[in-house]
Amino acid sequence: MQLSERRLKDLDDLPERLKLVAGFEAKFGKGYNEMLVKKGYDKQFVRAYLASVTFADEQVGRILDAWYASPYAETGYVVLWSDHGYMLGEKNAWSKIKPWYDSSHSNFMIAGPGLPKDAVCAKAVSLLDLYPTLVELLDLPKPPQEFDGNSLVPLLKNPDAEWDRPVRMTSQMDGVFYESILSNDFRMTRLATGETELYKLANDPHEFNNLAGNPAYAPVIEKLAKHLSFSYPKIPADGWIEAELIPAQTSADYRLRGNCHYSLADTSASGKRLVCALLHAGVGSYIEFIIDLPAAGTYRIEGTITMSETCSVQVDDVRNDAAQADAGYPMQRIGILEPSATLADASMGVVHFDEPGLKIIRFVTKQKQEVKLDRLRLLKDASAKETSKPSKKSSKRQAIPR
Repeated sequence: MQLSERRLKDLDDLPERLKLVAGFEAKFGKGYNEMLVKKGYDKQFVRAYLASVTFADEQVGRILDAWYASPYAETGYVVLWSDHGYMLGEKNAWSKIKPWYDSSHSNFMIAGPGLPKDAVCAKAVSLLDLYPTLVELLDLPKPPQEFDGNSLVPLLKNPDAEWDRPVRMTSQMDGVFYESILSNDFRMTRLATGETELYKLANDPHEFNNLAGNPAYAPVIEKLAKHLSFSYPKIPADGWIEAELIPAQTSADYRLRGNCHYSLADTSASGKRLVCALLHAGVGSYIEFIIDLPAAGTYRIEGTITMSETCSVQVDDVRNDAAQADAGYPMQRIGILEPSATLADASMGVVHFDEPGLKIIRFVTKQKQEVKLDRLRLLKDASAKETSKPSKKSSKRQAIPR
């Protein structure tokens, strides 16, 4: 049996948080890959995976035998696809939900009348393209809403047709939110905390050489970044930023899985939407927002928020440190927020940042609860004093004029 191609130092050129994603420590704990290799389970896993593929292939064959014996074979279409790939030790990673190509690419085959046989198309496409493709192939009425994907009929008829439509994959695991953008030639991943990796797939199909640090590829990264769903909003003169516009991520340490967050429509919110965090894993769980601070200085942090239990507010500079995604990572606590049944303005504390750049504002709970955040405010205050511990005044909710 032949294992997949690997390199001993394949993780060395990755940001630290991506090494955490590779290990999937939130699910498996630390040292999972090392344990598998030491006990020889890695080979058993690969053997079992190949057996599963063989079994699935047999079942597809049975279905196709029946299809070609049916009256639909001459006029109907066959679509074979899967929802993801699978890591089998590449980058010391196992399982799915990874940004790398071995995990994120999938089978996608379409056959039927009028389509070339045995043709392969190497363009970047998405499973979101399946629905609009079938609508066009079957000449169905278009629905009133816009398609999220693109019809692949032009590529089905001519696999070498011009096609420049990068696709996006979004995910979060181990407390790390990231998006991958796939073009015809490159795959780029950007974390909410700003770290980036880039691979040229034609030259590096196993993604051994991270090109993100090479200035020559800065234009490629800039072009692909335009397809990301998130960016860092500018802080306006009054300091208020809608929470749903700020990149955010929730904790998912080992044994602390189950937390999540999402944007929620709410007519009482300032922008008619807010961010809802379900911190169901309890003590230590958090939701954090990534702010791009344009200038160093002392800032008063405020917000419009509702919660069922108390939350501490913590801040830190973004660091290239996987441990920073852990619930127990030491950050500066600037305030404690008391429960509120409805959205209310609150003073969260005062902090001094020595340098501009990406900052984390983290809301940490000691109990299972739901936190809803409408907006955040960072107001530069030259007269305010830095505080590392919340004073009695700043630890309580206060009314703040909007």
